[in-house]
Amino acid sequence: MATDENSRSSRPLMPSREGAAEALALAEQAQVAVASITPGPAYGVKLSLALAGVYLSHLLPEPWDLVGFALMYVFMLAVIVAQFRHSGVRHRVHPGMKRGMLVAAVFAFVVYLTALYLDDEQGMPWIWAPAGLLVGGGILVHDRQTRKKGIAAS
Repeated sequence: MATDENSRSSRPLMPSREGAAEALALAEQAQVAVASITPGPAYGVKLSLALAGVYLSHLLPEPWDLVGFALMYVFMLAVIVAQFRHSGVRHRVHPGMKRGMLVAAVFAFVVYLTALYLDDEQGMPWIWAPAGLLVGGGILVHDRQTRKKGIAAS
């Protein structure tokens, strides 16, 4: 009999309807709170355009290419700072996203070096246009895929 009573007391109790309703309300509040700090869809578009602009700035004539390059980096930093001030927190990066971010950074760097080589050594300055579109579009697709994996915003 003693073992029968111990096994009954170790079973979890079924939650009441009130307890389940409270837990559901807390979960919905947490979801709304997470959605309020998540960057909006325009954030990824702005960063992708700025990154494509960095690549496309190489198409400008000689003194203006450095100005365009610097302006695009300043624009990217301004977008990041504005998002930080809007949400009040740094971007959420869960461990699964770290590998994807590293792959995206390596991809962008390899495309940049390849375009730089083709422009300088092979005389193909037009290569910056497809390189910028490839990297900007790739980052935008990567951003949308990571959003689908996270908590859905309501």
